[in-house]
Formats: sequence, C-alpha cells, structure tokens
Amino acid sequence: MNKSGGLGMRFHQAVSFSGPLMGVDRCRAVFWPGCALMNMDPALLERTLDVLRREEPGMGLSTCCCGQPTRYLEPEKFHRRRDRLVRLLEGCGVKRVYAACPNCMVQLRELPGLQVRPIWSVLAARLREGDIVPREGAVVLHDPCPMRQEAGEQEAVRALLRRTGLTVVEPEHTREHTLCCGNFHMLRATDPEKSARIRQGRVAEFPGEFPVTSYCEGCLDAFRSEGRKTAHVLELLFGTSDTRGWGNRIAFTRRAKARRTRPEEDEGWGDGRDASSDL
Repeated sequence: MNKSGGLGMRFHQAVSFSGPLMGVDRCRAVFWPGCALMNMDPALLERTLDVLRREEPGMGLSTCCCGQPTRYLEPEKFHRRRDRLVRLLEGCGVKRVYAACPNCMVQLRELPGLQVRPIWSVLAARLREGDIVPREGAVVLHDPCPMRQEAGEQEAVRALLRRTGLTVVEPEHTREHTLCCGNFHMLRATDPEKSARIRQGRVAEFPGEFPVTSYCEGCLDAFRSEGRKTAHVLELLFGTSDTRGWGNRIAFTRRAKARRTRPEEDEGWGDGRDASSDL
C-alpha cells in the first residue's frame, strides 16, 4: 500500500475517509480488517468473520480506515479525521473491536471507550479443523513491529500455522526482538531510501527457499517489493487471494453495505441502517 509514495497515500486517505468507504455496523462488537487486508479476496475476510462470530455471535463489520497514514503524512488533518471516526463508532454503539491489522490495533487503542483485541488468539480458540485449508512445507514467519509486546498473539499465530500442517521457520530476530520491514510510521513514503535499507536488512534474515508469512499485510507488501514470495496468515488458513487491490476493497465494502440494508439475508451484519450515511 505504501509503495505509491506520499502523493498516492494522501489520495488513499482522502478516499478512505469518504462517505462511501466509511461503514460500520450498529452493534457492540465489530471485526476491523484494515485497509491493506480489504485489498484481498473478500471471501477470506468473510470466512474470518464467520469464525470470530463464534466468540461473539452478534459481531458486525467495519470497513473504515484507522487513519495511521494521515497521522504521519498529513498531521494537520489527523485530528479531524480521527474525531470523525470516533463519532461514527460512538454513534453505532461500538464498544469492542477485533483488529486484524497491527497498525490499526495501535491507533484504535488510543480512542476513548473502546476495547481493542487482536483476532489471532480468538481464531486459535474458535477455529475448527474443517475450517482450515491443509498445507505442506515450511514458511518463514515475520512478527510485525506493533506486535512485539503481544506474546499471546505471537504464540496464537504460530499455533494456527502449525494446525495447517506447515513448519514455522523463525528468522534470527523474532517475537519481541523482531526487525522492522521498513514501513514504520509511513517511512516507505516519507524516506524511501532509508526504508529500503531497513527492509533489505530484514529480508536478508529470511532463508531464500521459503515463502514469507506474517499477520501484517503491509509488511508482506514490503517484502514482495524485494521479490519475495509471500502469503498472509489468513491466506494460509482459508485459501489464497489471487488478486490484491482497490477492486477487492470496493467489492467488500459494497457487499457489507448491501448486507446492512438487507439484514434478513444475514442478521449478523447489522441492524439494517447504513451508518456511513449519518456523517
């Protein structure tokens, strides 16, 4: 996502905070994929939500952006956009967020009155054997920077990967000692040369014969720019996303909006009101 540079990311944020893309179900708990994951096959996210609903059957969905790129690229706009997001979540009665994106987790934990929980320990507890796509072989696991202090979630990801049948290969620096992918605080957009040096240092720790997996799509996008084969943890659980891009995000957002306006098709997706229209 950050490879488009500062101008591209500013456009990304303007679109992400437009009414059509800011949607939240009216319920107490929502699944929050984050922008990068919404670029993947919508079916992966719907399967993830199905499993998370075993934890909270009434869980809804957010198709919003957390605003992290704005914070570091356009700080003069950050508080206005964050306040808008707070009003939307409060208006929809959201009290708990299940975050797939590590950066979203960090940003959302700053918001008032909101409990933010990563999804990985929930998936590890609620996933059934029939949900998993069996795998063979080995993958190198990269822990994202924001998850350094989340030991329980780190272990949950490893348990999930082992349940697929994969062997998890650890780089030299891992868990609380993990190294940055080069995207820290939007560095890939603000200082591409420094970002590349950091990224290449991290890639040098990955054995060349194994694909790289992580629970941060932004990290994986950085590693793909160095020619590495990657797969998000959700892909290894539920099936490969053949495409990535805005088309998937728009399709996912439209599908979520349609579910809100026709709740009889899937009662768990909301109460029938499109919350984004209230802004």
